[in-house]
Amino acid sequence: MANTALSAPLHLVPDSAIHDFSRPTQAPLRLTRRGKFVLIAMPIFLLSVGALMLLGMFFSPAKASADIPAGVDALNVTVVEGDTLWGLAREFAPQLDPREAVRQIAEINNLEASVLYAGTDLYIPTAR
Repeated sequence: MANTALSAPLHLVPDSAIHDFSRPTQAPLRLTRRGKFVLIAMPIFLLSVGALMLLGMFFSPAKASADIPAGVDALNVTVVEGDTLWGLAREFAPQLDPREAVRQIAEINNLEASVLYAGTDLYIPTAR
């Protein structure tokens, strides 16, 4: 005869084998290699980033100062017809090398070319 649910023998379980479900038991934590790596590497990575940010904050070369910043002394000059950068540099900054003065004029005034238009206001650096 085949074993069926009705014909199978009945097995009684003793009281000592019944679990007390009022207290849940905790299964042991099982991690894969990737899980162990993440569990260990992430805190180390975050602590390293935080430490580097803190070090960068204290050892960065750009620091605020209470001193007055050293700027460039400059004159405001309005260009008239026939003016050139070289002529303005020699006239208003004779103590500077004209090549350096022309470079500074172009840099301060954001000039793309050496063409000047009458009526344009230019800042011309003077020596300190």
